[in-house]
Amino acid sequence: MSVYKAEQPDYLEKALKSIWDDQTYKPFEIILIADGSLTPELDQIINKWQASLGSSFVVCRNETNLGLTKSLNKGLKYAQGELIARMDSDDISHPKRFELQRNFLLHNSNIDVVGGALQEFNDKNDCLNIRYYPEDPEKMGKYICKASPLAHPTVMMRRKIFDSGISYDERFRMSQDIALWFDVLSNGYKISNISDITIYFRLAGDVFKRRSRKKAFNEFQIYMNGIYRLHGLFTFAYIYPISRLLFRLMPKSIIKWIYGSKLRKKILSHK
Repeated sequence: MSVYKAEQPDYLEKALKSIWDDQTYKPFEIILIADGSLTPELDQIINKWQASLGSSFVVCRNETNLGLTKSLNKGLKYAQGELIARMDSDDISHPKRFELQRNFLLHNSNIDVVGGALQEFNDKNDCLNIRYYPEDPEKMGKYICKASPLAHPTVMMRRKIFDSGISYDERFRMSQDIALWFDVLSNGYKISNISDITIYFRLAGDVFKRRSRKKAFNEFQIYMNGIYRLHGLFTFAYIYPISRLLFRLMPKSIIKWIYGSKLRKKILSHK
């Protein structure tokens, strides 16, 4: 988990509580990357958990803000477990998340990354949309051309992936998870999802404002390169990132309407 100064202390507190106090299967350790200087309120939350958990709570502090990609790579260097779970500092893990995902990986030795469904929520409504992701590992190479086959904050990954030399691509400050999934699939690893809700995903009110053109071109580059590595030069799959880029360049009012439309859900359907 990475946290930076703009995070709400209450959100961080709830996130940490959900992955320690509330879990039916507790993690071996929690690794928190403090990305740059934080507010006194955030440091107070971190100090409280350090005093409570001791060596089970590992805090890595960046002197300056390095961004999520580099922070996650630093965190991976500290991880000692064979299974590594991702988490965002403003989300809440379902109490059975680690138990369910650990059991899945124990019983499916051919799967290297497992995600899960997520329940969207905000400060006004605890039960918004539930997002499900594809489960068939044999179809992931095709599905990733359309959209991410995994929700980044829901994943649990085998350590061997990173021991083999794969890491988050530090050329990308955004959409680093998509780049990682392309790397994982290109190297022959398998990914899947469970249908259970694993994360309560905090839906920010400015989600469409944050979909900048810079992020759109960043994502386009990742998809075009990833599709080439998976499927070669001659494939119709390139139509998806091209269409997505054109969509992202539309006025935000149109993007917002399409984002919640039945057409988008049909295109991204994995059934």
